[in-house]
This record gives sequence, C-alpha cells and structure tokens, in this order.
Amino acid sequence: MKLSPQYATAAINLADLYRQIGRDGDGESVLRKAIAASSADAAAHHALGLTLTRMRRPDEAFAELRRATELEPDRSRYAYVYAVALHSGGRADEAMKVLKEALERHPNDRDVLSALVSFNRATGGAKAALGYAERLAIITPEDRNLGALVGEIKRQLDKPN
Repeated sequence: MKLSPQYATAAINLADLYRQIGRDGDGESVLRKAIAASSADAAAHHALGLTLTRMRRPDEAFAELRRATELEPDRSRYAYVYAVALHSGGRADEAMKVLKEALERHPNDRDVLSALVSFNRATGGAKAALGYAERLAIITPEDRNLGALVGEIKRQLDKPN
C-alpha cells in the first residue's frame, strides 16, 4: 500500500484481515485512505459499505454501497448487496427500485431475481413475485425448488380473499 496507494485491492484485503480479527475500525481507516487515494474505486466503496454495516452505521453504509453501484453499474452484485442492505434497513421501496434497475441491466441475474421474488412476497406482491419466479425458473430449469415455489405462489394467488 505504501508503494501504490491507488491499489485498492491491497487495502480491501487488509480490511478483510482486520474484519477477521475483530478490528473493523482499523479496516474502516484503511478503506477510507484507499478511497482518498482513488475515489472512483467501486470495490473500495463496496468494502467500506460492508464494514460500516457491520459497525451498525447504516446511513453511512448505504451511501458507500450506493456509490459502489453508481461507479460500477455493470457489477450486479453491488446493486444486489445495496438492495439487501436497504431492505434490511426498512427501506423496502428503495430496495425494490435498486433491484428493478439492476434487472434492466442484468435480466438473467439469479441473485437479483431471487431478491425480487422474496421482497415482493414479503410485501404482499404475489403477482409480481410470480413473474420473477417464473423468469428465474426459465433460466435455472434444473432447480426443482423453483418449480415448487412457482406452484406455491400460484396457489396463493388462486385463494379467495
């Protein structure tokens, strides 16, 4: 890191080591220095967002996870993690928006589709959940659990209210 402060991978690895030994505060410091040296590094923002989540600082974490998603919109994983964090933080509408935007860019992303199924089911959007589950079943025909899930959601929709 002394040789090349812009090499964020080293900082991310060191922050991960700090995480493993319970020193997230030191990891935060390392990641903030890496971002100061290379503010456009999405991976560093993502890693800092995860660190801040573990440190129970959700608003700061959301900002870093969002920034990672903005910097690298082609990495669906960043959008997925950001959406899960938002959803866990009680911001379901924002989470759904992030996932839908990610799905436009990555129409066959299993994690994004799975989250959309789960989040829609949790908010009573069974019809939307069914559509996403059916899409997921098409791209993963070997997953028999998805067939069962599609059937379960259909039965739920067929029940009279």
